[in-house]
Amino acid sequence: AIRFRPMLLTALAVVVGASVILADPIFQGLAISLMFGEIASLLISRMAVPVLYYMVKKPGLDSTTQEA
Repeated sequence: AIRFRPMLLTALAVVVGASVILADPIFQGLAISLMFGEIASLLISRMAVPVLYYMVKKPGLDSTTQEA
């Protein structure tokens, strides 16, 4: 929760900054890939990483006890 606002504002700044060069046909591809890449990385870092961490670190299982 503490890191969400800075990450969201950074992604928003990148998207707004890249939207400026959308009108230029030479840099349009770069702007589109930059915008969607930033949005995708924001979603992955905020959704997929916690889910993967949850899957690796199962709650309820003590790390000191191992099953044979």
